[in-house]
Amino acid sequence: MTGCEFSATGTGFLIAPDLVVTAAHVVDDASAISIAFGGEPSVEGVVLGFNELADLALVRINRPVAGHQLQFQEAQPPIGTDVAALGFPLGEPLTLTRGIVSGLDREVNFGSGRIGNMIQTDAAINPGNSGGPLLDEQGFVTGIISAGTVGAEGMSYAVAAPRAAEAVAEWQLRGVVRAPVTCGNAPAPNSGFFPMTISSNHDQATNIGQALLLHGQGINRGAYSAAFKQFTPELGASFGGEAEWSKGLGSSYWTKLDVVNVTGTGDSLVANVSLRTRQDAAHGVAGQTCSDWRIAYTVVWDGAAWLIAGTALPHGNPQACV
Repeated sequence: MTGCEFSATGTGFLIAPDLVVTAAHVVDDASAISIAFGGEPSVEGVVLGFNELADLALVRINRPVAGHQLQFQEAQPPIGTDVAALGFPLGEPLTLTRGIVSGLDREVNFGSGRIGNMIQTDAAINPGNSGGPLLDEQGFVTGIISAGTVGAEGMSYAVAAPRAAEAVAEWQLRGVVRAPVTCGNAPAPNSGFFPMTISSNHDQATNIGQALLLHGQGINRGAYSAAFKQFTPELGASFGGEAEWSKGLGSSYWTKLDVVNVTGTGDSLVANVSLRTRQDAAHGVAGQTCSDWRIAYTVVWDGAAWLIAGTALPHGNPQACV
């Protein structure tokens, strides 16, 4: 999700070929939503249903995708039920953590008001898990993960499946698309969505691609503050700050991204990408209005996300699109 001032990632799950359930705070104040499904190109999403006080949202994607569709459990699980949290915590690949249901009908305030019908679990849940499913041993969704530890170890929370199923059924019947937030700068034509593909098999390629996608979405939606935050402070300072960096971006936008390969080890990697942009001739290299770039992005892990630390053009200036 790209907002005007920041970007964030979370988890969701399919309930139909074109419907994804997630947590409301994952898509709140979104200017653009992009969803990745394994090795498939990313797809655009719009919010079809949203309830902040239940921390639930339903996202409709712009084309059907193949994938396992989860079903909600009809009743709350008894205390002691074995459960597993599925998601993408702390920038890691898909992760499953196990635990039990340790409490029912909890009311929790995460800052926007008290949310009821919460399941308490001791399954390990971290930032990035939000919106993912809490599954029972039969693979049914018993809850939608909302937050990890709140003031105590081993206490995480999920919205109970019956509450979520009721909301999702209502939104499927009478959902109204929630308009994306406008950030005040010149957005790209239409929604500004562009597909991202991952050709590299490096275990961090998808996470790096997500970081670059958030940066490009920020540019496309005129969310320059969010896009600028994808730079390390050192790189941002070298550009002279956000205002200087964003000059002339009003006509420029990304249209296609592929992470070709990733090299290096540890917390500093190099991602070689193929990128296509469009821009006014005045802002394009050699007057190009459509450019194909081969860019080597140096990215560093700051403990929570991959940030862009530098760029290079190993193949020289971009070529005009064919």
